[in-house]
Amino acid sequence: MDYFDPYEEIHARVEQFRAEHGKLPRALVVSPSLYQWLCDCRKEQLEHPTAEDLRWFDTPYGRIRLVIDERLDPYEILTE
Repeated sequence: MDYFDPYEEIHARVEQFRAEHGKLPRALVVSPSLYQWLCDCRKEQLEHPTAEDLRWFDTPYGRIRLVIDERLDPYEILTE
């Protein structure tokens, strides 16, 4: 894989889930390394991030809970 943009991939997965099911997924399931990367990015974006803020991913449609699955590879994102 030459280039991986986690934000782009997450938004694509959310759009795909919405198209198939007509609603937002309950959760985004990511690897520990991807979760850590997302947390690091969010900490830079938020003025005073809390642990609660880092458990959720904001989309144009609402917040989606982030879940860690250690079995996933670093570039895998699942919706449920």
